Amino acid sequence: MSSRFVRDLFSFLIETFVTAIGRRLLWEMNEYDPPEIVSLVIGLVFWALVVLLVYAAVLGW
Repeated sequence: MSSRFVRDLFSFLIETFVTAIGRRLLWEMNEYDPPEIVSLVIGLVFWALVVLLVYAAVLGW
């Protein structure tokens, strides 16, 4: 695997799963054209919360 393939794969996954979720959450709060960095941060916070909740559920908190 070349490094370009890995970089393109990571870019695609981040754009699809992190930034798109952040954009969608901001759209729900009536922010229709958010900056890219804000979408990225909101998406990262969302996925961190999901991971934390799954971790808590597995431990039985």
